Amino acid sequence: MTRNDWILVAVLMIFSLTPLAVTSHAKKIAVVKVDGSVVREINLSADETFTVAANGGFNVVEVRGGKISVVEADCPEKICVRTGAISHGGEVIACVPHKLLIEIAGD
Repeated sequence: MTRNDWILVAVLMIFSLTPLAVTSHAKKIAVVKVDGSVVREINLSADETFTVAANGGFNVVEVRGGKISVVEADCPEKICVRTGAISHGGEVIACVPHKLLIEIAGD
């Protein structure tokens, strides 16, 4: 390989890693809605725990390590708790009895 070939390979490697560098620094936001209305927008880079009261019940939401999850709820089936943590754009946690929806906006 000639010197120009090595330069071309180096330039192509730099361009191939650029999307990874850009997306790793993108700010991830979770949108919490109750009955279709936005209650909170949360930056997933900051760890916190909070309670959402809705329709006579509650959900305890935890943000940790760039992921968001429902860790406790008083709904009968607890599907929202069993869903686990989400962190990628378009992923959703739903609690139908409380009309709670948590969605990751973008990625």
